[in-house]
Amino acid sequence: MERSQEIIRTSWIGIAANVLLAGFKAAVGILASSVAIVMDAVNNLSDALSSVITIVGTKLSQRPADRKHPFGFGRVEYFSAIIIAVIVLSAGITSLIESVKKIFDPTEPEYTTTTLVVIVVAIVVKLILGQYVKRKGDAYPRSPQGHRSGAWLLLFRERPDALR
Repeated sequence: MERSQEIIRTSWIGIAANVLLAGFKAAVGILASSVAIVMDAVNNLSDALSSVITIVGTKLSQRPADRKHPFGFGRVEYFSAIIIAVIVLSAGITSLIESVKKIFDPTEPEYTTTTLVVIVVAIVVKLILGQYVKRKGDAYPRSPQGHRSGAWLLLFRERPDALR
């Protein structure tokens, strides 16, 4: 499979996994009154949005050069990376704001067996997804500069961060 097709396919798998995890975490976080779990659901949604931007950036970067863009559209991947950085920063600021609110108006989280099961499932899914993405990235040779393209690096955002 061609590199860009693999990026898009891997991104779609990441979107599906992250949206499902976000739904589970949001429901459990709300039921348990846990800001940490709800914010992790927001993190999963930002990961899914990052994958959407990766798909769009990858497709746009494949466009051939034209009269207005004689060097092509390859730099779109860098622009996509900037957009994703802003999204990640926004998610972090939102988490900070919600956490500070909870410091001044605390509620006692209620963790049940269901809550813990969802957290363990989320950790396992992120571990599997992270390994899948890493394996896909390792299948492609590195560029002469010693790094992968911006969009491909973005796929490596998948990590087992459900413990935050």
